[in-house]
Amino acid sequence: MKQILKLLSCITLLSIAGCDSKPPSRYSVIWQKPDADSTEVAKALLECGKPTPYNADPENSRLGFGEWAIIHTCMLQSGFHYRSENGKWCEDCQDDRIPVYPLSGAFIPQRSVERRLNSPYCKKYKNALECQP
Repeated sequence: MKQILKLLSCITLLSIAGCDSKPPSRYSVIWQKPDADSTEVAKALLECGKPTPYNADPENSRLGFGEWAIIHTCMLQSGFHYRSENGKWCEDCQDDRIPVYPLSGAFIPQRSVERRLNSPYCKKYKNALECQP
C-alpha cells in the first residue's frame, strides 16, 4: 500500500511539474478571420504589438488603454473580427480623448514580423509555432 501511495505521489508531482511551463489560455480565441487558424491569429496579435497571445500573462497587464486600442485597431485593419457580438471593444467609440481612435488621424502601425519575433513571448518560447519566421 505504501508503494502505491509513493508511486501515485511521484506521478502527481511529475504531472504538476510538467504543467509549469505551459502558457495560460489564449487571448487569440476571440478573434477570427476567414482561413486563419489559431496560430495565424496569435501571430497577428504579436505582430500588432501584443506582448503575448495569452490572457493571464503579466506582460499583457502592463499595457495601457492606448496600447490596447492600437492592437485592437491593427487587428481590425488586418481583417480580423471578434467572434462574439458583445465583444466589440472600441469599434463604435467616438471619444477624442482616446489617443489612437482611427478617425482622429493617429498613426496605427501595420503588422510587423520583426515585432512578433522580438516580442517577450517569442523571446521566451523560441520554438513556438507563433515564433517561427
